[in-house]
Amino acid sequence: MDSYKLLLFLHVVTAIVALGSTFALPFLQGFASRQGVGAMRTYLKFTLYQDNLLVLPGAALVALFGVGLIFDDATGYKDDFPTWLMIAIAWFIVVPVIDWFLMRPLTRKAIDLLEGVPDDGEFPTSFKALESRAGMLGGLMGLSVIGITFLMVWKP
Repeated sequence: MDSYKLLLFLHVVTAIVALGSTFALPFLQGFASRQGVGAMRTYLKFTLYQDNLLVLPGAALVALFGVGLIFDDATGYKDDFPTWLMIAIAWFIVVPVIDWFLMRPLTRKAIDLLEGVPDDGEFPTSFKALESRAGMLGGLMGLSVIGITFLMVWKP
């Protein structure tokens, strides 16, 4: 197998493994919300765990393998860098920044709001607003992954 095919395989499979699982989170969030405070608290802690263990390290590997692809002679991108790739890279950088500086603090704050609330208790009023903002951010990040994937495949 040549280096281009190996890098492309690693780039794609790492993106699928690291980022693909995040598309299930809105469904899990809805499920947790219907199950109560205890389930929601567990869901929120899981999302931070997943972020630390899988998503952010995986995103770093996706970027590393992507850089390898850029400098591989088979692509020609190191000599003629296409606009679609510049946009995709910039967009790819923005998503983890949103995650790190906006989503993670919202998640931690949501966990803090639920600490001390009984598992079968009522959600605090302030939690609902936080949950709504996190849902919008998560949707934006999910759409971003789809948009970046579109640019990578379509190469307009």
